[in-house]
Amino acid sequence: MLKKCFGIPSWLPSAEPARTQRQARLNRLFEQLSTLWPDVDILVIAQNWQDFKPNPIKNKLIIKNYDALGILKARKTLHDEFIKLDYDYIIMFDDDAVIQCDNEHAHLDFMTEIDKHPNGFCFIHGENSPYHPYVAAQLNLCAISRYIYEKEQMVDIDPQKNEGFEDSIYSCLLHHKYSQQEFLPPVTIRTTQFGDNSDAPSTWWEQEADRPVNLMLNNTHRIERYITEHKDFPVNYKSMIMHKEKPVTKLADGRVGTYLYF
Repeated sequence: MLKKCFGIPSWLPSAEPARTQRQARLNRLFEQLSTLWPDVDILVIAQNWQDFKPNPIKNKLIIKNYDALGILKARKTLHDEFIKLDYDYIIMFDDDAVIQCDNEHAHLDFMTEIDKHPNGFCFIHGENSPYHPYVAAQLNLCAISRYIYEKEQMVDIDPQKNEGFEDSIYSCLLHHKYSQQEFLPPVTIRTTQFGDNSDAPSTWWEQEADRPVNLMLNNTHRIERYITEHKDFPVNYKSMIMHKEKPVTKLADGRVGTYLYF
């Protein structure tokens, strides 16, 4: 049986009531992990935790404390901390994820499938992207072997600078570059987010309410299209990132134009 750990980048805002709400979400995830997989250790990149102490659980918690890293650096730090340890697989979660199982053995089926693929990786499939078949929250319940994780760090796309959705691009990269190592997880297990019906949105969306979603989607799709065609991450990715949305244009026949990728 492969030695696995859960990997969670976590950020707790300082202001209330958002801090208490985020703590409750994180404790909820820990409790689910402890109920479903009590023998799997949990590695946490704990940003701005200060005096926060999670509720007691059965799992071993490996907490690495940091100040604010940001989304991209936190994911890269999770990679670096995992590589230092002796686990065969990392299973990623955002700290507000909610796990859903359709039957009483779905969580066991998930781990069994991982054990069959010691050098593999899997993502939870769902809503389609134009370039790969994954749900919006790419890295929840994403399982990556050390073999793959050592080869591919997180891509250098910073969502907090509106460069694109780093999790979507990373999953697209693995899907196309390492297709022979990819396997399908059971369809009976998945995750959702913000399942507590609270008012607190994702922290980074809260920090910039007018974040240009269409710009980020276009940046993401430009790079994902390149990956689809070339089976690799573009070396000149910075030149493919737009920082301002182009104005809507019309084609000669009167139709609204679309963004050109290249």
